[in-house]
Amino acid sequence: MKNLKKYLFLLVPLIASADLNIEKVNSILSSIKLSNNTPVSYYSKNKTFINKLKVKKADSPTKANIVIFPKSRDNKHMFIVSSFEKLKNHEKTIGAIYLKKGRTQIMFVEERLQKRGLKLPEKYKKYLIKESYLCPLCLLNKIK
Repeated sequence: MKNLKKYLFLLVPLIASADLNIEKVNSILSSIKLSNNTPVSYYSKNKTFINKLKVKKADSPTKANIVIFPKSRDNKHMFIVSSFEKLKNHEKTIGAIYLKKGRTQIMFVEERLQKRGLKLPEKYKKYLIKESYLCPLCLLNKIK
């Protein structure tokens, strides 16, 4: 019982401090532009998250270009999801923002951004991945 209390005492502060790096997320999301250099508007049902961001916000998902952390994927919008698995499994997902080992992970699929007329500045190219990275079997087929 004493050991359990010690572990909980050490674990609770770690969980409480595990949060997305909002400054990093904000700078990347605010730099995404449409092909005609107009800013992108965002919508999220997570009001505490979206209010922390300094991006162009939309009142509803129908008025937004990109929906962040959607609950369902029924509509016709682009999405930014909260895990790598969700990024792999849905074609309308253009990127993912999530925590891994307490660090903010941000990635966008280069081909999906280009297909939808979005561009990311050169200084954020390190956050781009290729579509083939999402499917390891595709990489094996290209080697043969």
